[in-house]
Amino acid sequence: MKNKLLASCLISLLSTGTSLTVAAAGDPISGKTKAASCVGCHGPHGISSNPSFPNLAGQKQLYLSKQLKEFKNGTRIDATMKAMAAALSDADIADLSAYYASLSQPISGVGKPAPVSVKTARATHAEFPETVYISMKKSATVEEFPSEKNWDGGPNMLYTAVTPDSKKVLSTSPSSNSLYVFDATNGKKLAIIPVGKAPKGVKVTPNGLFAYVSNQGSANISVVDLKNLKVIDTISVEEGPHNARFTADGKRAYVTLQGGAGIAVIDTQARKMIRVIPVPGITGPHNLDLSSDEKTAFVRDFVNHVAVVDLDSGKVKKVIKVGSGHGGIDMSPNGKFVATAAIGADYISVINPNTFNVKNIKVGNGPHGIRSSRDSKWIYATVAKDNIVAVINTDTMTVEKKIAVGKFPFWVAVQGNP
Repeated sequence: MKNKLLASCLISLLSTGTSLTVAAAGDPISGKTKAASCVGCHGPHGISSNPSFPNLAGQKQLYLSKQLKEFKNGTRIDATMKAMAAALSDADIADLSAYYASLSQPISGVGKPAPVSVKTARATHAEFPETVYISMKKSATVEEFPSEKNWDGGPNMLYTAVTPDSKKVLSTSPSSNSLYVFDATNGKKLAIIPVGKAPKGVKVTPNGLFAYVSNQGSANISVVDLKNLKVIDTISVEEGPHNARFTADGKRAYVTLQGGAGIAVIDTQARKMIRVIPVPGITGPHNLDLSSDEKTAFVRDFVNHVAVVDLDSGKVKKVIKVGSGHGGIDMSPNGKFVATAAIGADYISVINPNTFNVKNIKVGNGPHGIRSSRDSKWIYATVAKDNIVAVINTDTMTVEKKIAVGKFPFWVAVQGNP
């Protein structure tokens, strides 16, 4: 079986492992409680609706236990799984393995979720005052809004960004280790640029000259010259770089390290990692955004938390519980709210950045990408399992419209809200 995604939530079933005969202890009831952090990728009953993640239900207990231990000790290499397994005790591993082994295996063609019937509408300029670009992971396309035009991309279109001058749109393809560059006026492919292994997030410098591609599989950042459309430098970081956020002056980039180290701080002039800020209390830093004054980072993890980090002191001020699984996170341009998605839930969470109070808004099954409009009047959320984009009115904090899109809508790029 091919490894379709390095960042599985609990375990990847890619190797046969060694046959073991000794029974492992473990409490499946306790394991069910501990498996809450795995639901986002592997489903509430160990059966994943996403083909990129394996089913765990009915797997052999000793096999599951062995793989978790190997991820924990580094015998088996995966940055995300290392972070996930690092906090597990031997008892945790035994309980989790016992729980998933106790579940029934899926039968081919049985247990698949029924098609979701959602009332949808067409996009208009009213809720898309700027052009918005959304990647469709399974359709291998990028869709433009409000026109709803589709551009042919490459395999596994993932993270997407638009240049400040609105002339180019970028999208990563981790399965081909490439960055796709499109002409924003017509969707024509301008280049397919080889980058590092398993590229995930892509962000453009504020001056529009360069793009930083976070290569989760090779622990580095590819610096892409957007004029000549080629990689001109590579910045080494810690395990599992996932996505970046630049300061407004472009002098610093903060990069989430999904391998668990925290946030890498990049000096963009020297093109060098100068510091790592640990983020205790969360598992696998996944995506992040900055407060309006750029003194605070809001860091979404791979499980169900957002950490509020003081960037000067490097201290975590608060850990906020949100929906299960991973997702995007966005500080609204007006600084009034932080919105985060949760691919293992059916809602997004909107956080008050001053009080840290949370309001959950149901949008559909599997929200992942999330971004606000430049005027902060709208939130766009990709709902991966329902194949829709939910548009939330921020005055009422309710879903105003659901728009049918391609297969597995993943990420949102908004002109004016990098």
